[in-house]
Amino acid sequence: MLVYSLMVILFLILFDIFVPLILGILFILISNQSENIVQYFSLFIIYGCTIIIFSFILDYYKDYYSTHFSEKIRIGFMLTIICILFQIFFLYYQNKDVDLLIIIFWLLIPICILLVRYLLKIKYEIINNNSIYIVGNLYKFNDSEVNMLIQKGFKIHFYDSTKIFFDKIINKIDYKKSIIVINNDSDKLQNLKLSYPQLVKTINISLDEFMIKYLRKLYLKNNLFLDFQPYNRINYFLKRSIDYTAVIALSPILIISVIVVIIIKFKNNLRDSLIFTQKRCGMNKKIFSIYKIRTMYSSSSYESYTTKDDYRIYPFAKFLRELRIDEFPQLINILIGDMHLVGPRAEWVKLSDVYYQKIANYDLRHIVRPGITGWAQILYPYGRNEGDAQQKLMYDLYYIKNWSIWLEIEICFKTFFVMLDKRGF
Repeated sequence: MLVYSLMVILFLILFDIFVPLILGILFILISNQSENIVQYFSLFIIYGCTIIIFSFILDYYKDYYSTHFSEKIRIGFMLTIICILFQIFFLYYQNKDVDLLIIIFWLLIPICILLVRYLLKIKYEIINNNSIYIVGNLYKFNDSEVNMLIQKGFKIHFYDSTKIFFDKIINKIDYKKSIIVINNDSDKLQNLKLSYPQLVKTINISLDEFMIKYLRKLYLKNNLFLDFQPYNRINYFLKRSIDYTAVIALSPILIISVIVVIIIKFKNNLRDSLIFTQKRCGMNKKIFSIYKIRTMYSSSSYESYTTKDDYRIYPFAKFLRELRIDEFPQLINILIGDMHLVGPRAEWVKLSDVYYQKIANYDLRHIVRPGITGWAQILYPYGRNEGDAQQKLMYDLYYIKNWSIWLEIEICFKTFFVMLDKRGF
């Protein structure tokens, strides 16, 4: 375990050294700074060393691959600010000017480090040797949740009977490497600690806390109280800044896609409308029209859920749906204020009314504007029924309750890889 942990730290340090060096070489070549090659090369070496030193000070290397990606982004941002200040001081000492090009390269370093680590990450199961004991049967964990924990290297054990576990199992487990989850409302954690002193030696956690920390979703219960305040001015400004940045960045793709679709439909003599509109449920249950590129025959029968290889989809449009390009006209919805880039999915009105009646706390997702992408959409498979809608609600409520600019950026980052992975229908 210790050997693997040291290997991971060495792995991270190598990235923190080599990425600044490689970008430093590129900067020297592009900026024609061959005369000052030693000074600028030293500058980027200092950048890498600064990252390493402050990563140790901030304890950034510890449990890196078990840290939420949004937290990695936050710490990476802090390190970037620190490193740039050191760079400016160094250049000032050398009587060198700070130009736009070098600032761009400074900003590229942490982005490239995060990207390379994400693509070439060491599987966490190599260094994780912990077992999770889920005691009780109040909540039924699904395959998606179990697989998520297994991918993180955890060994999962289920015990329906609290009595059997605490009478026969607890004394046989490794206390230092065990996480005990109390999955039963009738067995209060504090009472169990009094009855079973061994429990104090382990990491023990309630079902609610476990869902938030390890699965990043909220456990739904009838008396759920969501302590959520509307975005303050700064947060709203940051969120809308991301919205408008996405509109600017994605508009060219939308325009090109629309032109291509028009040409293909004209050649195939398809007279259906180019844009599909549908009534969706937004913030405070306000009804609005959502815009999408039409990818289905307008004369086909209507069904609530889309399936893989759906017969209603144009053959040429499957690629658009896989990459979710058909969603891009919703940039219009962002501009007119119906939606954000990130938020809960804007559900079809008829389905939303059904879920509102059958799923506890479903109305809570309407306290914010919906989004083109969202936390539930990148972490949970495409929904096909009420059970899936309930699971997605748990992720949506986690996003609402735990919103931060770092979580927002994480969702945007992972959405890009979901699109490349072509998980859409």
